[in-house]
Amino acid sequence: MANFDEALAFVLRNEDPHLSGVVTEDSGGRTRFGIAERFHPNLGHEFYTGPAEAALRTAREIYRNDYWRPICGDEIEDQLVAAKLLDMAVNTGVRQGIVLCQRALKASTTFGLDEDGLFGEQTLAAINECDPALLLVHLRENCEDFYQQLAAKRPASQKYLRGWLLRARA
Repeated sequence: MANFDEALAFVLRNEDPHLSGVVTEDSGGRTRFGIAERFHPNLGHEFYTGPAEAALRTAREIYRNDYWRPICGDEIEDQLVAAKLLDMAVNTGVRQGIVLCQRALKASTTFGLDEDGLFGEQTLAAINECDPALLLVHLRENCEDFYQQLAAKRPASQKYLRGWLLRARA
């Protein structure tokens, strides 16, 4: 079964590769260790101004509770697939990440999944029964398509497209 700490390390390489804890500003507002104020408004000022070690512990719990558990990360057999799915859930949102995964599964398997954004038994079974290498190819392609469509819809997001595409291909 997949390991949360390894998957989190994959995500953090995209969010804050040096684990510096530097606070940035983007469309999500203040962001630290990839945790954006817009999506986690109850964190309070201390998360963004306090010691990096404490903020990283808080971020770790958010990643576990808000992203890893909804994608049933502990039940996914392939580590690379679990890490990629966690990264997608973090960057596109849990529901959208699951929709993109379900779309990838439809291209990778014979499972007749709905693209409903709900991570249930069928989605988990399809993930664990398909060829992980093939699934990863389709996950990456779906991420690229999603980011390109997002940038086309929102011209202000064009500045993020290069980074998003690099992330999609990871």
